[in-house]
Amino acid sequence: MEKFAVLNQNKINIFITVDTEHSIGGAFANSNLKPVGNDRRIFYTVGNTSYGIPLIMDIADHCGLRVSFFTEILNKYYFGENESRIVCEYIMRRGHDVQLHLHPNYLNFRSQGPVTHSFPDQLYTYPLEKQTEFIAEGKKTLNSFGVNPTAFRAGNFNADRNTLTALAENGFIADTSYSKAYLGKSCRLDHADINDAEYIDGIWEFPVTNFLEYSPVGRRYRPLDINGVSFLQMRKVLEQAAEKGPRNITIVMHSFSFINPLDLQYRNMRPRKTVIRRFEKLCRYLAENRSLFRVMTFGELHINKLKDIAENAVHHVPKIHFGCSLARNLEQIWDVLPLQPVISFDKKR
Repeated sequence: MEKFAVLNQNKINIFITVDTEHSIGGAFANSNLKPVGNDRRIFYTVGNTSYGIPLIMDIADHCGLRVSFFTEILNKYYFGENESRIVCEYIMRRGHDVQLHLHPNYLNFRSQGPVTHSFPDQLYTYPLEKQTEFIAEGKKTLNSFGVNPTAFRAGNFNADRNTLTALAENGFIADTSYSKAYLGKSCRLDHADINDAEYIDGIWEFPVTNFLEYSPVGRRYRPLDINGVSFLQMRKVLEQAAEKGPRNITIVMHSFSFINPLDLQYRNMRPRKTVIRRFEKLCRYLAENRSLFRVMTFGELHINKLKDIAENAVHHVPKIHFGCSLARNLEQIWDVLPLQPVISFDKKR
């Protein structure tokens, strides 16, 4: 890595983020099914082995890295507040960072007939007043757990301009709902062309880092999602960032990233060993190259640091050639082959 000249002789900031959330579990389509909670979507511990956030933390801890867990709160309308309290207390006890994540579809459980699906999951479909209300409620709930969130990510990146205004009104300083790959689809923050930190409507936006993937059928934006890109692609992005930017890299994971569920209720699954190894390689690589990369959490950000970060931002979009993409496709195929044993959560005892 010595061959890469770091821009301005400053380190590249790396944010490893985990959307930590439950699942509707098919309950809207089938009243006999129920939402899936902590046991199978966040912890998934079978015997002495966990495939959820404990394993993510174990791997990060081994390399001395801290992770930001964007924790969904509106699930309380089905599970009650204690379900998320357990998660947040566990994350804090392990020394990691808790921030806010929202899926408004859980508001449907406030009514007697959730299958009517009166509340859509897309945050951008709600007016500013409602978005401000939902974010205020999420922050208040986290406050009751001893958490003071300062950063936010909308479920499925479903944010718009009103989201940023609502966040600013609630005292947040950062958002990470912008992703080029989802613009005009789930993400409606299409008023800017960014791939690095940018101050927008009173909020510092930290976009999920995207790169341009080239293939025989054209090119497309790909987010740095641990489930969708190979370690080789991530390493190439990081190497390009050291030379050309962006200066701030945001990587996405989920609490269930290491699980390949075989049913809507997550009763049976296969471990995603390829993804687990991918994350191990990434953490080891970042730890071995601390002279170039600084892994930090959103909880470590403050106003003065944010100003410096925004001033030094470089909105470069890394480009990955077809050879890396082909290797990724082969790796993805291997990942979904039925080679790993089926683990049944219901038989864990």
